[in-house]
Amino acid sequence: SGIKIAMRDLEIRGAGNLLGMEQSGNMAAVGYDMYCKLLNEAVANIKGERKEEGFETTVDLNVDAYIPDRYIASEYQKFDIYKRIAEISNEEEYDEMYSELLDRFGNLPKLVENLMDVASLKALAHHAYITEILQRERYIKVTMYEKAKINVDKIPELIKMYNGRLSFKAEAKPFFTYTPPKEGKGKQKSIIDISKDLVNTMIDVLIDTCNECEEKV
Repeated sequence: SGIKIAMRDLEIRGAGNLLGMEQSGNMAAVGYDMYCKLLNEAVANIKGERKEEGFETTVDLNVDAYIPDRYIASEYQKFDIYKRIAEISNEEEYDEMYSELLDRFGNLPKLVENLMDVASLKALAHHAYITEILQRERYIKVTMYEKAKINVDKIPELIKMYNGRLSFKAEAKPFFTYTPPKEGKGKQKSIIDISKDLVNTMIDVLIDTCNECEEKV
């Protein structure tokens, strides 16, 4: 109960001026993760540390992905698990989180597996300099970071591999659009697996072949 009260107080009043003596501000206005990010940037600026410009990656797919109450009843535990899943950045961290959930709460429901897979896809996409993966009714839009370190000369080769199902627009925020083929009867790939296959191919063709590439798409 004490922890819950402290967390709620933190959300309402904010952690305040951690570099001074005041407690003020409203962390809930920007969210816990963003608050921590802003705090780290402020500390780095005070120390005179120069941080390389970064970018955020978002994944918006038509997939049910959340932690149901029947799997984790405690709201505090659920909040902690959501945060840790969102921080997954590689396959090793994915495996560790999966094993921990299995050990603490039992077999993962499909909804939780989807949540884990979306987090894994997000980490993979970030490695590929992708800022957004967005699903529309019949296609997937993949927006690239404008300063992505990729082999631009390989883009036509990548497009050719997909036989007209992949296109590229070199706009202010360059993006690919991909229309997955209709699969026959039997087991079909999920939209998450389709997106992962596309991102992995982009990494193989555009990233792994990049030697001293310019930071521009």
